[in-house]
Amino acid sequence: MNGSPSIPEAVLKDFIKNELYGKSFIFYTLSGAHLYGFPSSDSDYDIRGCHILDKREICGLNMPKDVIERMTGDIDFVSFDIKKELGLILQNNSNVLEHVFAPPLVSGPLLPALKKIVGRSLSRAVFNPYHGLALHNWKNSTGSKIPVSGGGSVKRYLYILRSLMAGIFVLDKGRIEPNIQVLNRHFRYPLVDEFVSIKMNGCEQIMVQSDKEADILITQLFHDLDVARENSPLPENPPEEVYVLANEFLLECRGV
Repeated sequence: MNGSPSIPEAVLKDFIKNELYGKSFIFYTLSGAHLYGFPSSDSDYDIRGCHILDKREICGLNMPKDVIERMTGDIDFVSFDIKKELGLILQNNSNVLEHVFAPPLVSGPLLPALKKIVGRSLSRAVFNPYHGLALHNWKNSTGSKIPVSGGGSVKRYLYILRSLMAGIFVLDKGRIEPNIQVLNRHFRYPLVDEFVSIKMNGCEQIMVQSDKEADILITQLFHDLDVARENSPLPENPPEEVYVLANEFLLECRGV
């Protein structure tokens, strides 16, 4: 994990334990700015991962929720039941894929098997969440559908750039990499390093009013993401065998 968290890992681990109330789990990691490679002193601690609902809970009259959510101070905790987690993996949800391969805060013995499922599920379908996230952040910044005039904060620009770079990387290389600093060792964009430095020094809300260089780069990356999808060695969708593998894994998690 990047940066020096003001909340010690031991405290985060205790928080996770208290939220689970004894439930079995597979892993929990830090998401958000800590995972993306640009944490600052005021960044929240977004804990993400998945737990395993007991079959007695599922078979009872009162169907439990498949999501646990809790926001306490600077800690934002979200945990999916393993069935929901697997469904999102098979859809190639980029957030969930990144969480599985992130450095875990805590993990159980089933994490390697889950990583195997993720690795075998990667497909060109991963284009959609990365493209959608970049476009969503751009429209929130400028009201435009495509990069034309700047106007967002450094933080917002970083979220756009990271989504595009991560999407291109996985489509080209067939592996997940969420950290923009690691990604930029491959892409080598000086502007990205500049924005990361600004963000990590606590100036994330500085506005990029008319930065033509940033607009040109983002426009190019949107194009490059389209090209990466067309030329990707990944299959169009997750292969059928992965669904069988995921189903067997789910049954194992449930103890069936």
